[in-house]
Amino acid sequence: MLLLDRWIARRFFGNFALIFSVMFLFAVSIDTILQLDAYIEMSRLAVKAGRFPGLWAALPIAIIDYHAPRVFQFFAYMVGMCSVAAAGFTLTQMVRTREIVAMLAAGISLWRVGVSILGVAVALNLAQLVNGEVLLPRLAPLLVREHSAILQPTVQSFPVKLIEDRQRNLLLASSFDPATATARNLIVLERDERGAATRRIEAATAIWSVERGGWILQDATATRRSTRSTGDGPREVQIAAAEPIDFIASDVAPRAILARRFRGFAQLLSSPQITELASEGGIGIPAATRLIGQRFAGACANLLMLVICMPFFLVRVPKNMLRPSVICATVAVPGLLGALFTMTVDLPGVPATVGVFLPVALLLPIAAWRLGALRS
Repeated sequence: MLLLDRWIARRFFGNFALIFSVMFLFAVSIDTILQLDAYIEMSRLAVKAGRFPGLWAALPIAIIDYHAPRVFQFFAYMVGMCSVAAAGFTLTQMVRTREIVAMLAAGISLWRVGVSILGVAVALNLAQLVNGEVLLPRLAPLLVREHSAILQPTVQSFPVKLIEDRQRNLLLASSFDPATATARNLIVLERDERGAATRRIEAATAIWSVERGGWILQDATATRRSTRSTGDGPREVQIAAAEPIDFIASDVAPRAILARRFRGFAQLLSSPQITELASEGGIGIPAATRLIGQRFAGACANLLMLVICMPFFLVRVPKNMLRPSVICATVAVPGLLGALFTMTVDLPGVPATVGVFLPVALLLPIAAWRLGALRS
């Protein structure tokens, strides 16, 4: 029996690897065609900088540099869909070659085939959990790059628009370099409980300090602003002389700036990093709860959808498998996309902890019904 299990598992994993590779190469091809001008331009700049001997040497490296880290991100998105497709291909091959008939004749239940496939799918989803907690956080600076940052080790500098911290202070900067955690021309407006500015801080350069939990300022001054009531007339505004300042505490860390700049940055972080990002004000607490819960709820939804779809192909009599394949695609694609949508969006009146596991609760009885209806 172990030999049979290994054979089924090896065939399923081979089909999974083939389907995943074809889909990833297809996605890379489409992006390369649509963004070919950007790849050529960045390759020319690299050649001018002396990094490559010629354009045709730089262009393939530019494509690989941009897309190679995205293999792990693509795996996170497609592990569920590819598992269902690989199971369909594997079982269709076994039906066509009469292997399932031979197994039934030997007294082996169809459950045995499904368990072997499900075991590999569980391992793939566990690998995805490791991928999301270990690999993707390390690759996050590469994955949020735009095409204008090809052949660069991280995101290019970008301006920081108004950001409010937990003390309701406002921060903005003309540019921020994620590689060095340095902001240029930083302006901080400290406000009172009514929202009126009480102090304005300007710094030519600000460097984030993890140990001190704030920004180390260079060539910086602070100007206090106060108002005084003059009876029925307008309030009098007094501005004090500028004073030098070298540090300001803030919970707006570089990670929070990146999360506000790039919408998909937070989901690339590990669970502890997401929790820390929420404490820094980069994302809200409900959003952090959904992102963390989505890791586990997504794996459960992938496995339940596989259980729902496998009975379409576990047949006792050889037949044309086109119709079951179409039905499986009709069920799996909307089901997985719907589960992802439900886990991602904020459902009105539904707590984030409940909403993220709602697809699992809906798919669980359907999977149980499909297993109970299987004639093995």
